Amino acid sequence: MSQTIHRQADAASKISQIREHFRTQIRRGQLVAGDRLPPERELATTFGVNLSTINKAMAVLESEMLLDRQTSRGTYIHRDVCRGQVMVVFDTMHFANPELAAYYHTLLESLMKTVKAKNMRPIHLLGHGQRGDAFISSLEPQSTIWHHAAGVLAMAGLDDFQQELKSRGVPVVSFSTIDSDRYLHPAYLDMNTVVSQAYEHLVARGCQRIALMANSSVIEGRTFLPNAKGQLCFKADLLQAMPLIDTELVLPDCLTPQDGYQAMMQLWQRDNAFDGLIISNDQTTLGVGKAMRELQIQSPAQLKVVTHATRGVHLDFPLDFTKAQFDMDEICQGAFDLLYSLMLGLDDQQQVRFTAAIEQGQTT
Repeated sequence: MSQTIHRQADAASKISQIREHFRTQIRRGQLVAGDRLPPERELATTFGVNLSTINKAMAVLESEMLLDRQTSRGTYIHRDVCRGQVMVVFDTMHFANPELAAYYHTLLESLMKTVKAKNMRPIHLLGHGQRGDAFISSLEPQSTIWHHAAGVLAMAGLDDFQQELKSRGVPVVSFSTIDSDRYLHPAYLDMNTVVSQAYEHLVARGCQRIALMANSSVIEGRTFLPNAKGQLCFKADLLQAMPLIDTELVLPDCLTPQDGYQAMMQLWQRDNAFDGLIISNDQTTLGVGKAMRELQIQSPAQLKVVTHATRGVHLDFPLDFTKAQFDMDEICQGAFDLLYSLMLGLDDQQQVRFTAAIEQGQTT
């Protein structure tokens, strides 16, 4: 029994190796649509396997629509195979918020442009539903469309979806703002630099006491503990590199415009005045801007502000924020370069990381 199981496992491994060999050649353009493969007996000799193993490997490749097997004429690379087809996948939630939609549209357009510039064919897929199973099912990962994909660039939480693609030999690069090992090959937007760059900018402009409105998932090594007053605060050691940020003025989980509005109203009414503010969440900035307008806060005279606001936020009110921004062209190019290395079977690079830079506005 054990010998039988071993032989079956060995055969499955050989089938997988043969399949990956031809997939890689197609990705690299060494085999193109219409090319004819040698007879299966010749392939069996080449790979050092029996004819049955070759037949099963060819059947798998045929099911993936990579091969066209014709009884009387032989086996050909399928006419519809396209080594340059790159899926660019977004979920509808990225376009649902009118304040953020313009940013994601720009990112999508930049990705499509980057792929085209590399003489590849980008195909945009818009998923319906939320993260997780609903998102996966909405994109129908069992459908034949994935058999044509040379690679996937995705802006979504695609944990299970990535595994689905990996099992089919389709490389995927996922954009993420969370440093997590659950993403196979992340294009990681390092949100820590949003805070650190903003902090350095404010200190250089003379700020002595700085408040922080943060998404709790932003700062690496994040830990919030209750202080003596029962308020959630960062552990002091996490902010040792930024001593001018007052831990009493660190507000976690500011995620919405309403959060930003209420937080700004509360902070400005406190006795312990501050002269600098860092906002690490896009939507929070909308509420902060509204509050600053109502409170008639003069910026930068009374308060200097740096935010990670997306492009377009400042158009909602006459306040041009200084922003800690990521370079969109750099993001698109870096993500594609990582994907392309995976398409070529080069797996030495596991991720690509982007850092923010200051875009000067009127608030500092």
